[in-house]
Amino acid sequence: MRKLMAVGAVLMLAGCGSAVEESAKAVLLHLDNPKTARFTNVRTTPKGDVCGQVRQKDASGKFEGYRNYAAIKTEDGFTAVIDEDGNNPKVRQVCGEGQEVAQAADAPAAVESANGWEVQIVAGANMGALSDMTSRLIENGFIASVADRDGKQTVYLGPFKTRDEAEQKRTQLLAAQGIKSVVAPHQAN
Repeated sequence: MRKLMAVGAVLMLAGCGSAVEESAKAVLLHLDNPKTARFTNVRTTPKGDVCGQVRQKDASGKFEGYRNYAAIKTEDGFTAVIDEDGNNPKVRQVCGEGQEVAQAADAPAAVESANGWEVQIVAGANMGALSDMTSRLIENGFIASVADRDGKQTVYLGPFKTRDEAEQKRTQLLAAQGIKSVVAPHQAN
C-alpha cells in the first residue's frame, strides 16, 4: 500500500513540478552554496511566477536564515530576485504580500507609536491554519497573540517599545522559521 501511495505521489508531482523546478534553478544561480539549498513555502502566483523562501549553508557548514524570493516568469524561463533583508519591493509586488505590508513599509521609521509596535504574521499561503501557526510560533520560542481586527483573526508578536525591537524580531522570525511578517503600530485591544 505504501509503495502504491508513493508511486501516486511521484506521478502527481511529475506533471506539476516543471515550473517550480525551473524557478528553483533560477534561484540556485544566486546562491553561494546551491547544493545545500532548502526551499519552503513555495507557491505559484496566478501570473505563473513562483514565490517562496530559501536558505543555504554558510562556509562553516551551518544553515543561514531563510530569505524570501520571487522567480519571475519570462519568455526564456525564470528570473530570480532574492530578498536579502525582507524589504525588497519587487519580491513583495510579485508575491502579493498584501496591503498590510505596503502600509507598514510606508510608515516612517522615526514615528513612534503610542501603543508600541507589533510583528504581524502576513495572512495568506504563509499563514495556514490559525492554530497551526500559533503552535509553530510558540514551539519555536515566539510568544504569539491572536486578535480579532475588522472581522479577521490577526496573529502577532509583541508589543515592542520601539520599531527597531520589532524589526529585529521580524528578521529573527524570517531567518529561523521562514515566516513572512510585517512591523506595524500595535493596536491595543
